[in-house]
Amino acid sequence: MRDGDMGEVSTGRVKPPPKVDILGIPIHQLTQEELLGLLRERRKMGLTTWLVTANAELVVRAGDNPALAEALHQADVVVADGSGVVWAAGTLGGFLPERLPGIEIAEELIKWAAKEALTVYFLGAEPGVAESAIERLCAENPGLLVAGYHHGYFADSEEQRIIETITGLKPDILLVALGAPRQELWLDRNMGHLGVPLAVGVGGSFDVWAGRVKRAPAWTGDLGLEWLYRLVTQPWRARRMLALPRFVYRVIKAKFTAR
Repeated sequence: MRDGDMGEVSTGRVKPPPKVDILGIPIHQLTQEELLGLLRERRKMGLTTWLVTANAELVVRAGDNPALAEALHQADVVVADGSGVVWAAGTLGGFLPERLPGIEIAEELIKWAAKEALTVYFLGAEPGVAESAIERLCAENPGLLVAGYHHGYFADSEEQRIIETITGLKPDILLVALGAPRQELWLDRNMGHLGVPLAVGVGGSFDVWAGRVKRAPAWTGDLGLEWLYRLVTQPWRARRMLALPRFVYRVIKAKFTAR
């Protein structure tokens, strides 16, 4: 575990939030307000934070990929991105107060950065997308300070140069939009070298902010039907959607196995 992990926080002023186990992945029981407060407090104490917003697909992939599972255990904070994970907690006898979509958390971090003059680095998406996303975010958040950006279609030979660039710029917040689980595995490998106070994987958020992809209506998330909206509007995601019935099966199996 890295310096500044939740175990170390327990000996300081920041009380570690309780966790619930979802198929072997620890998810912190936090509301959005509590999460944002925790991130501010950790920054105030000089603790680095790698935040993961985990949905059902990521949990299933972690069950099939030991390296990913280990990476999620190394993250400082893991919250429930999606109603499926919240449902799983209740089904398994636990509790998660609410779903915390990664894009919404990222937008709150952007607002915080603009208000507190924190710098943000954007890494990921196709060439040109980050620039469009930044243009919109700066228009909506006057005062937003952008440390830099780079697309996510880089070769392995370019990675070290990107890491050195980020390290040199010293951003306060790093948003990584490489898609899951690539972004989680990338942060697991590099978080210790980057020197950033706060990093979070944000999936396809840049595409939404750039206007390339339309986000599902809020009501679909409230009803647990965001997956259906994505399937209808983005049929090429069908293969990835197969993770959802596997997730439900594994949760139900775990429930009855526990009995």
